Amino acid sequence: MLRTQPGVAVLDTGGYGALSTASIRGATAAQTPVYLAGVRLNDDVAGSADLSSVPLWLLHRVEIYRSNAPLEGDQLGIGGAIFFEPRRPRDTEASVGEMVGSFGARSYFAHVGVGGERGAALVGVRYQGATNDYSFVDDGGTRFNPGQSRIAQLTNADAHTLDVWALGTLALGAEGRADLVFNAVARGQGLPLALFPSREARVALSRQLAAVTTRLPCGKSGCQITTTTSVLFSQADYDDPLREVALGTTHLAVAGSRVEEALLARWPLTPSLRLVPSARVAVEELALVPLAAPSLHAARASGRVALGGEWDVTSRVTVRATGSGECDGTKVSGGVPWGLGGGTATEGAAQRLCASLEPSARLGLTVGRRPLTFLVNAGRYARVPTLGELYGLSGAVRGNAALTPEHGISADAGVRAAAPASWHLGDAAVDLFAFARFADDLIAYQTSSLGYVRPYNVGAARVLGAELAATASPIRFVRLDLSATVLDPRDVSPARTTVSDLLPYQPRLILTPRVEIRVPVPARLVRSVKIAAAYFYESARYADPAGTVVLPAQGSLDLDGELELLASRLALRGRLANLLDQPRFDFIGYPLPGRAGYLTLEARW
Repeated sequence: MLRTQPGVAVLDTGGYGALSTASIRGATAAQTPVYLAGVRLNDDVAGSADLSSVPLWLLHRVEIYRSNAPLEGDQLGIGGAIFFEPRRPRDTEASVGEMVGSFGARSYFAHVGVGGERGAALVGVRYQGATNDYSFVDDGGTRFNPGQSRIAQLTNADAHTLDVWALGTLALGAEGRADLVFNAVARGQGLPLALFPSREARVALSRQLAAVTTRLPCGKSGCQITTTTSVLFSQADYDDPLREVALGTTHLAVAGSRVEEALLARWPLTPSLRLVPSARVAVEELALVPLAAPSLHAARASGRVALGGEWDVTSRVTVRATGSGECDGTKVSGGVPWGLGGGTATEGAAQRLCASLEPSARLGLTVGRRPLTFLVNAGRYARVPTLGELYGLSGAVRGNAALTPEHGISADAGVRAAAPASWHLGDAAVDLFAFARFADDLIAYQTSSLGYVRPYNVGAARVLGAELAATASPIRFVRLDLSATVLDPRDVSPARTTVSDLLPYQPRLILTPRVEIRVPVPARLVRSVKIAAAYFYESARYADPAGTVVLPAQGSLDLDGELELLASRLALRGRLANLLDQPRFDFIGYPLPGRAGYLTLEARW
């Protein structure tokens, strides 16, 4: 879904069931907040949100904010933010289904929901797994010597996940509401991320998330107070008995947690002017406990206050503004941050509570209404590195304790136009934007000689870009979509010594054309038929600041089909991924699956 949207890049880290993340406008996944029912999913151990753990049956819609995130977001995001809005049943419902696919892919899922005027509940469980034993070109670590390459089968890449989701909504009085979100995920997988295919390196991952959100009126018509309490715990246990993935130990336990409390009010001063004050406090912790080596325990307390406003100047002109200040204090106790190199650290070393006070602001202007709207946004952002970016350690990523907060200014301007009904193009529309971002101490990633990535600060960076989204229905039941993103990400540091000035891991072109045909069938057995084809293209990327390691351009032609049977009580879906069997690579250059097929049968009542 997200790959078809302009400005959005989705990064895979392996085959079916492996970690997938999303970023917007050249930002990293850690720089892109992702929310579900208003609760941030980003795991502060790594800083990113795992999209593979969000099932489609849970969702009602997805909202993507490029640049200016809504006032309700507790983080503005560097390039934007993604909001998943869950389904809330209005009646009793249930579903059960199974998926089978290539490379041992298998999934079983079920959910049940009840709903009414005073409340709703939705509970679901899913198991998915795959052996991911697909073939790839093994160069034996000699990328520049094609004569050493051979076709090999990936080993130790299996992944198995069990996750449970529960959502609840309860009416509070005539206008209030309480929402509950709970999620538990357990995943076991091999770690194929090594210079040579691994055999026994594995990781067991788990996460628990719980949140309660209340929305209550505050007297004046249209006034509402929203409170959110959330807790998140995550655990990763790495076992590397043969020391294949350069962890520096045979066993490593990584535990993280976040406890957060947020308060937001919507206060209409006049029918055309609304204020949105908000406050948030959070406590985060990260612990790395290696076998027979010093452990690391880091903690952070942070607070943010913000004031947003929305002013309808006229019926066709709206101004939105947000200003905030965030205070962070980080404490590291114990010995040397394990796995981050030499040096010494004083026991109990700590910074004062507000070691980092970072202001941010956004200003947006909307002129016009459908069918023609002009939008302009500008702002200043600041972001403190996550504890995972500072001290984290995994099979693919290492932290960097020398990271400093990043700051920048951004601006964009665009137009959204819809075709008049007289053109007979259905819901035809065009969305065209240009944007620029200038950053100091931007946090980027680079590949090490051992095959993992590590964040570092780019002294000064500049990202220019443009986005296009177009859709049309020239023929009834046919929908055409095109999204394109052009990036020019540059390192403009005065002290830069590398020949290449392109930022690592940023494709300069992402292009996705898509065509969908959906035909309703007036038959007792078949309700509708849908066929869709999409081609995803990403240009070549550099994997290091010097520009010596190149991840080649890659593309994937995907076909999807769906049959709705028995008055939509039964759905049969099929998917052919990477139909042309083109070579594809993950975010650090390791192989992704070639041609694969998947078939899903779901019953609903």
